[in-house]
Amino acid sequence: MKPAVALLAALTLTACGAGLDGVPGQTLPDGVTEQDVALFKTAATQAGCVIGPAQADQVRAATGFDTAKLSIITQYLTLAGESTPTDSGFRLTSGSCANA
Repeated sequence: MKPAVALLAALTLTACGAGLDGVPGQTLPDGVTEQDVALFKTAATQAGCVIGPAQADQVRAATGFDTAKLSIITQYLTLAGESTPTDSGFRLTSGSCANA
């Protein structure tokens, strides 16, 4: 499986609720800092706010995070109401992506 497809599958599953449990406003997951979340949001914004197969490797390269960390951050943002799953990935819905 291509890395972008594997990343996208993991991001989609976590955006749909697989993995960690939580609620909006939750504390950061273990191993994730506010700086990590900010870097992820910047990368997703620069990739066009809607992350699908073509953008997944771009986000990975910009952050340097592995698939597990990307998945955790995506789920954290979904639970916080800052991203939503799409048919092929997710859409960042906060910051400058709120109206994109």
